[in-house]
Amino acid sequence: MEVIYLKTALGMIIRNLDTEEEILRFVDNAEKYGHKLDSVIIAYTQRLNLRAANCINERIPLYTIDIKQPEYCYEQFRRRGVSSASSQALLECPVDPSQGLVPYGFKRTIVTIEAMLRDADILFFVDNDVFPTVLKKTQDGVSNNDTDFFGAHLEQLKSSSLITTGEYSGYNILPPASFEGMEDLLHGLQKSEMLEYWQSSEEHKCLAVLPPEHTTEPCTKILGGNTAITLSSFERLPPFFSSYYTVGDELFLCRGEDTVLGLGIASSGIACTDVGIYPLHDTYKDYPSEPDLRGDPKAQDRFYYACTGWVGRNPFLNYLRGGDLKSTREHQRECLERGLRALAEYTSNPRYYGVLRNFDTSWDSLGRYIDEYEQVLAAWDEFISKRGDIV
Repeated sequence: MEVIYLKTALGMIIRNLDTEEEILRFVDNAEKYGHKLDSVIIAYTQRLNLRAANCINERIPLYTIDIKQPEYCYEQFRRRGVSSASSQALLECPVDPSQGLVPYGFKRTIVTIEAMLRDADILFFVDNDVFPTVLKKTQDGVSNNDTDFFGAHLEQLKSSSLITTGEYSGYNILPPASFEGMEDLLHGLQKSEMLEYWQSSEEHKCLAVLPPEHTTEPCTKILGGNTAITLSSFERLPPFFSSYYTVGDELFLCRGEDTVLGLGIASSGIACTDVGIYPLHDTYKDYPSEPDLRGDPKAQDRFYYACTGWVGRNPFLNYLRGGDLKSTREHQRECLERGLRALAEYTSNPRYYGVLRNFDTSWDSLGRYIDEYEQVLAAWDEFISKRGDIV
């Protein structure tokens, strides 16, 4: 029986490529457990350190993408006869990238396209704050352990799944907290499924560890920094997508580019598996320090931008799900106003109350989000139909 070799790429989206460590820890992990990676694809928005790039390239073929000018993608689009309108929709940065903020969905889609054009079969996405280790509970507390990151995904990809993903260990984006307005805040942020968890955060400190009984199971929830995709599945799936909005002179990124893909997975019936591996996500970039929402300005900043990202995501997410958008907006705004007021008082940080303005701006931007998505979808369909045709 002929064995078909699957080319595997490792992808990352990043603002600055300053160090090789974030990639090489995954390359080392693959080698340690006997897995071959064929290439690394990194999309960067601002700065590329040539020394770091050369260090990576000495170990594994590296393809870097300057998000301002993804030259290889443009060249290959021209060779395949992809229209200028579709090239623009998929490859032209929708914002000024000079400040380093570029929509997550755009960056992930660029990496996905490059992987396809480089003839990869499987694309792993990891983020630069994720590690190929896992936290486990011990008698003495919590230990950080090596894990076969790639093996857990590949085992499922080589059996029944086209896409694999999983949860993280480490501190949740919701930091430990206790105040009266938590329920209102989560309803307003459309994160109400996390209420019981957050209300009990004084017990578990919002620190996730690998469960004692961890198993694989079907899922549709995708976590972009811990996922592997058989690229042929995109013939039946939309690309990653998320947008942006501006409040005053500040640009804000919408979260949820992996959420939109998850909806596509659910509607298409494509087999997706949670591999149950829980790699460490250093959410606040100072693990093992516990996030201090009331006393640490950096923790407050991180949670603030998470909130602005969620209120950015939610109008478009609700549009895709259907339902009464007007009543959804009104109800969420009422809850959010109360919740943000309570959060601002709890943290002594009035900045949080300003998220209400972000909420209004994002909902007012829904028409633009929809137009952008429809243009991206049409362009994606054209690219998929022509990606094998070289003129």
